[in-house]
Amino acid sequence: MTIQTAPAPAPAPQTTPAARPNRLLPAGALLFSALWLWSLRDVHAGVISGWGLLAGLPATWYVAFAGIVLLYGWTLVSGRAVSHALAGAHVALVAVLFGTTAVVYDVPRYPWTYKHIGVVEYLLEHGTVDRSIDIYQNFPGFFYLVAGLHQVTGIPVQDLAQWAQPTFALAAAAAMYWLVGGLTSSLRIRYGAMLLYTLGDWIGQNYFAPQALAFPVALFVLGGLLRSVPPGREGLRFGWLEKRFPTFAAGTDDDLPRSGPFWRSRRAAAVIVLGFAVVVVSHPLSPLLLLAQSVLLCILLRPVRPWLPAVFVLVEVAWLAQAWPFLSSTYDLFNVGLRNVSPPQVAVTDPLPGYTTALWAAPLLMALIGLLTMGAAVAAVVRRGQAARVVVPPALAAVPVALVLLQPYGNEGVFRAYLFALPFMAFVIALHFFDDRPGATPRRRMPGWAAVVAIAAVALPANFAGELQFRVAPSDVAAGHWFEESTPEGSALLPFAGEFPIRGTAGYPTHLPRATEGVESVTDLPGFRAAAGDASKLLGFTTDACATRAGSGPVYLVLGPAAEDDIRLEGAMDRAVYRGFQQMLAHDDAFTRVFRDGDTTVYRCRA
Repeated sequence: MTIQTAPAPAPAPQTTPAARPNRLLPAGALLFSALWLWSLRDVHAGVISGWGLLAGLPATWYVAFAGIVLLYGWTLVSGRAVSHALAGAHVALVAVLFGTTAVVYDVPRYPWTYKHIGVVEYLLEHGTVDRSIDIYQNFPGFFYLVAGLHQVTGIPVQDLAQWAQPTFALAAAAAMYWLVGGLTSSLRIRYGAMLLYTLGDWIGQNYFAPQALAFPVALFVLGGLLRSVPPGREGLRFGWLEKRFPTFAAGTDDDLPRSGPFWRSRRAAAVIVLGFAVVVVSHPLSPLLLLAQSVLLCILLRPVRPWLPAVFVLVEVAWLAQAWPFLSSTYDLFNVGLRNVSPPQVAVTDPLPGYTTALWAAPLLMALIGLLTMGAAVAAVVRRGQAARVVVPPALAAVPVALVLLQPYGNEGVFRAYLFALPFMAFVIALHFFDDRPGATPRRRMPGWAAVVAIAAVALPANFAGELQFRVAPSDVAAGHWFEESTPEGSALLPFAGEFPIRGTAGYPTHLPRATEGVESVTDLPGFRAAAGDASKLLGFTTDACATRAGSGPVYLVLGPAAEDDIRLEGAMDRAVYRGFQQMLAHDDAFTRVFRDGDTTVYRCRA
C-alpha cells in the first residue's frame, strides 16, 4: 500500500470518447431493476428443491441478475470513465441478491433471526437488559438501536427484520467503498472491490443480527485509520520496506489516496474511538478481530496517532469487565486447536437431488476468491512493479485467518475470518483487474470481467441453495410465539426436526435451556435413524424423547413446515413414514394437541 508519498497532481484528462462516462449504465440499471421487479410475480417458493430457491426463480429473474452483473462488469473493464452512476447498479445488484427473499417470503428469513427479535421485544417491554439471561443481553448495542428505531418509526420489529438483509448489505457496500478509499482514489478500483465483495459475501452475516451492525462499523474504523496516515515518507514505520520495495517511495501510481487534514485531527480520533466502541457493545468477536487488524495497520504504517489501539484495548476491557461474570461462568472464551479449521459436517442420508452438489458452492466461492487474491498479489510483485500496494492489504486479510485457531466458535470461525478478510482480498483483486494506469486497456481488463462472471455464477447457489432450511413458515412463527406466551415457565420445546423459529417474544427468557445448549430436535437424538424406518417405532422413540427432555415444566412437541422441509432436504426419513407417524401421533393418548395454525401443530407430552 502506498499512502506515504503525496503524488504530483495528475494532468487533466483529454476529452476523448474513451474518457466519457458510460451513458448506457443508468438506463441499463433501471431496465434490469424493472425486470427484476416484474420477475418477482413469478417466483414460486413452493417448488424449492435441493438447489434451494434457484428452482423457483423464473427466467426473467436470471436475466435481470445476469444483465446487472454484465453491465456492471463491462463498465469496469471498458475504457470509459467510471462515475458514481455505478452506485445505482450496485443498489440493483443488492436488491436482486438480498431483496428477493425479503419481498417473496411472508416472514423474515433464517430461523435464527427470531432470537434477535426476542431480545428487542424484551428491551421494549422492560426498558433495560438483564445480563444474567444470555450473551445477547451482554452485548446489546444492536438491540438498543433497533428498539429506538421502532419507537421512532412505529415499524414492527418483525418488519424491520424482514428488510434487514438488503439494508445491511447496502451498509456493508458503502463501508467497503469507504475502506478502499483509504487505499486508492480510483473509482474504478473502489467500485470493482465493492462488486467483488458483494458477490463474494455468501455468509449471510447481513441478516437481522448484531454482527450485521458491527461489521460495517469495523470497516469504517479501519478506513478512518488508513486516512490518518500522513502523506509522505513519514508514513512509513520500517525503512527496509522502502528499500526492498522502491514503489513505497517512488509515488508512481496516480491513484494514491489523498489524506485529508480532518482524519489527522483530534476530532477524527474521537470519531474512530466512538466507532470502535459501537463494535464493542454490539458483538463479542468482532472487536477482537478489529483490534488485531488495527494493531497490524499501526505497525506497518505510521498513523498520526499510532497509540489508538491502546485506547481500543481500554474500551474493550472496560466493557468486558461488565460482561465477565456471565461470560466466564458460561463459555470457554478460547478454544485452541486445528479442529477450528476442520470442514463443517452436514449429516445427510438420502438428500434431494442437487443438494450435495450445491453444498460445494460456498467453499468453491471462498477458494476462488482466495486463488484470485494470491494470483493478483503475485502479479503485482513480479510483473507490475506494485509490490508496495499489496503489502498491507493481504497482511490485514491474514489476521482474522490466524485468529481462527484461538476462537471458541469452532469451525464456524472460518466463515467469520473469511468475512473480515474479504474486503482486503477484494481490493487486491480489483487493483489487479481494474487498474486505471495507461497500460490498462479494455482488452487487458477482460480477464477481470471473466473473474466477475465466474464469481457471480458460484454466488447464486452459495446464497440460495439452503432455502429449505432458511425459509421460515408463518405458522411456525405463530407456534413459537404461542409456546413462549401461553405455556408455564420452565416448559421445554421439542421440535421434531430442523431449525425452528423460537425466542421471538419478550417472554423468551422463561423458556430458555441452559445458556450453552441449543434446542435439540427429535431427529438430532441418538438412535433416531434406527427408529426412522417404521412409524410405530418412531412414535415410541418420540415418546421416550419427551420423557427425557430437560426442563422443569411440561414438554411440547412441534411439527410443521420446518420439520418437513428438513426431512425432504436431508432425506432423514421416508415421507410416507412421516405421514403415518403424524396420523398415529394425532390419536395417541400420550400426546394432546394444544395448538394448530396451518400446517403447524403443537402437542403437549403427557410424560
